[in-house]
Amino acid sequence: MGKYLLLSSLILPWLVARAPEASLSVQEQYVQDYRALAVQEMERTGVPASIKLAQAILESNAGRSELALRARNHFGIKCGASWDGPVFNLDDDEHDERGQRIPSCFRAYRDVADSYADHSDFLRQPEKEGRYGFLFRLPPTDYRAWAHGLQKAGYATNKQYARQLIDIIERFRLDQYDVLGADASDRLAGIGRINDVRLAFARPEETIDDIAERTGVSASRLIRYNDQLYKPEQVLDENALVYLQPKRSFFRGKQRWHKVKPGETLSAIAQAYGIRTDKLRSKNRIPDGHEPLPGERIKLRWKVSRRQAPRTKSAGPAPEIIPASAPAVTPVPSTTPVTPPVSHPSDPAPAGSGPPPVPASENWHTVAPGETLWRIARQYGVTISQIRTWNALPSDHIRTGQRLRIR
Repeated sequence: MGKYLLLSSLILPWLVARAPEASLSVQEQYVQDYRALAVQEMERTGVPASIKLAQAILESNAGRSELALRARNHFGIKCGASWDGPVFNLDDDEHDERGQRIPSCFRAYRDVADSYADHSDFLRQPEKEGRYGFLFRLPPTDYRAWAHGLQKAGYATNKQYARQLIDIIERFRLDQYDVLGADASDRLAGIGRINDVRLAFARPEETIDDIAERTGVSASRLIRYNDQLYKPEQVLDENALVYLQPKRSFFRGKQRWHKVKPGETLSAIAQAYGIRTDKLRSKNRIPDGHEPLPGERIKLRWKVSRRQAPRTKSAGPAPEIIPASAPAVTPVPSTTPVTPPVSHPSDPAPAGSGPPPVPASENWHTVAPGETLWRIARQYGVTISQIRTWNALPSDHIRTGQRLRIR
């Protein structure tokens, strides 16, 4: 009897100590296992820990899905064109042309930590700035805004995705892990990182001088760090990238190549990836005064061989801005519209070039092949919304040869 009492006295305290852990739900146990990893990723990239944990719980069924168990993929990220790592094929929601279900290609990882890191990098990928970039300009502790933002960006097709994430966060109090770490003041001030370089996102109607005042970095340094793309008093487009430190010589992320889009310049690509334009030009063997053609691939890390060098075209001189004091002259009609060659943003405008003279109160710009509203706005130091207003444009779509009123 004494032996049993002794065993009871040893076992009972152990059972009491283990009771809280044993009563944890599957989701709660998942949070216990991966909360530190989520906070670590929040500190590294700015993705709220609450959002990361809620997405993982939902996408992986708290780590119990086949994809999570066999491929250690906790966020349901598919392969995509840029993925060159291990893969795992799984029947999902894809169908062939006959409507038959076909396996989907998912990313596979060595461990769960790699899955968490890749999820952050996937959202922060410069090439996806237009899709997910706005999330990182939301308040870092506003999990509701992040949940609705992910649904708006199309992370998942479920129309209840935001509601599901919010329910998980509030049920398991995941927002307690959205602690403000060492970079909290940066995130609250609208300062982020691309390619491990600090940068500010321009606010509406801000200039370089304004950003210099709020960040404590001199305007002359900001202009130098951003490859002379901006002028001190130039009004920047909202959310324009303004680097607060020297950009890198190469891209440190996993992506190796960038496919050039129509109207995209080498300096715009360099700005998106946090790389110095001269380094990107050298790595890709692109001569000064030339721009890569649409569809060509730009190497983001190492120098390309001569055989890999992208095809280019001459950028040519920039069109001249007609001064407000210019005399009014009626342009001579022509059956063949004359369009100025595509120019590099930093090239000076030579005298005598540019669109035909126009009334003194207005300036005009003739759209060159491959130009975009973003580039024209930056060239003239105005905003896209201003150009749309002046020209009653219903969208950002413009065509070659179209004449746009500037101011």
